[in-house]
Amino acid sequence: MSRNENDNPYQISKNRLETIVDAIFAFAMTLLALGIEVPKVLESRAAMELPSYIQNLLPQFILFVIAFLVLVTFWIEHHRQFHYLRIVDPTILSLNVAILIFIILIPFTTDVAGNYDRVEIAVILFHTNILIIGTLFAAHWRYLSRSSHLCDTEFDPVSQKKRFWFLATIPTVAILGIGISVFSPAYSLLVYVLALIIIVLKRKFSTYHEQKYK
Repeated sequence: MSRNENDNPYQISKNRLETIVDAIFAFAMTLLALGIEVPKVLESRAAMELPSYIQNLLPQFILFVIAFLVLVTFWIEHHRQFHYLRIVDPTILSLNVAILIFIILIPFTTDVAGNYDRVEIAVILFHTNILIIGTLFAAHWRYLSRSSHLCDTEFDPVSQKKRFWFLATIPTVAILGIGISVFSPAYSLLVYVLALIIIVLKRKFSTYHEQKYK
């Protein structure tokens, strides 16, 4: 970064932005666990009633795991995108602020969908939250990869497109989840298991391909 950029009081540094991003991701992940309600039963009746209460919490717990893994995936992808970034400009800053707004909403939409997993609008709220974050991540990459003045790396068109379509996996699956929720809201939430499997397979295939042709 040049001296002029360092002396600019309005210039947000990359490290400063990364710090708040990491903090908000960690906060959102923690809030997910706090959304699982602790059963309140009398100690004298706990042995009899607690098993059924825990069983009723199963949808909330499954959605907690799904939401946590999705957040981890977004956090990893954010780190990978920022690996190339050298300078934070107003557009990058605005995109990150928008991403963080919807990241911090994940615990809320997860709670709503977990408590009312058979209600279509509750589940669609969660899918829409994921869809918006995924779309913002794809837009973030599209802008970043086309802004060579912000990066330390020149991107070839093939790599740009490959990563863009990779990032499109989760929003595409979110749209699929919205469609399935019309018929089965609860089962529509399982589409993110499919998304995570696809992402893992894509990464493994990409790593294998790079090693093979080194």
